[in-house]
Amino acid sequence: MPVASVPVLSTRRRVALLAFCLILPAATQAQEPGAAGAAASGVVELQASAQVEVVPDLAVLTLAAQQSGSDVAGLTAAVSRTLDAALGAARKVRSVDAASGGFTTQPHWTTVDGRAQRDGWTVRGELILKSADIPTLGRLAGQLAQQGLMVEASGFAISPSLRDREETTLIDAAIGRFKAKAADAARALGYAGYALRSVRIEPVQGQDNPPRPLMLRAEAASPAADIPAIPLAGGRTPLRLTVQGSVQLTR
Repeated sequence: MPVASVPVLSTRRRVALLAFCLILPAATQAQEPGAAGAAASGVVELQASAQVEVVPDLAVLTLAAQQSGSDVAGLTAAVSRTLDAALGAARKVRSVDAASGGFTTQPHWTTVDGRAQRDGWTVRGELILKSADIPTLGRLAGQLAQQGLMVEASGFAISPSLRDREETTLIDAAIGRFKAKAADAARALGYAGYALRSVRIEPVQGQDNPPRPLMLRAEAASPAADIPAIPLAGGRTPLRLTVQGSVQLTR
């Protein structure tokens, strides 16, 4: 068959192919004489879902460097140097994905004789770290905190590979429940069976654990062996997939 010649299929293509294969028999039946008239009765709309709880496999940390003062150019240079050094150190750790985050410059204002006047600046830049190697990420974050970065927030995310694996399982389970509902409906209404008319497989629904504020910063430098790792522990996250469609009940 043509499909067998394709070596690798993305998840979306697998879903589309599965939906096509399910609809094809019903579409063929609908072309038979008299089928269009019969389809007006005995049509049932159905929905079925499947859910699973997973432990997100990616830890995400947001670190920040921040400086305040009157010399905005000097502040920007200082924050940039801190971030560049931290980014370089993080990228030496193979299991960690490091990237620059936001970079902001905010003025400070004061009121003198009823008029607002600028009296300084705050420059702030972020560093985003992601890794499936949670212990290593925690140790790295502890080391960067010793270098002047604040550990502002931590969170967890589901990697694309884990989401794809769970999606395959959810599709099988949801379609199995959809077919069971169709068979139950046919039996309860006195029909012998059913033919599939249409089906739609919704995308997997499920949110990553949002970042939690931490605001951790080392007060003084410590020997590398004494630097504590940042504690990281994630909870379980539900993933849900829904199948919707209609069937033609048959005698």
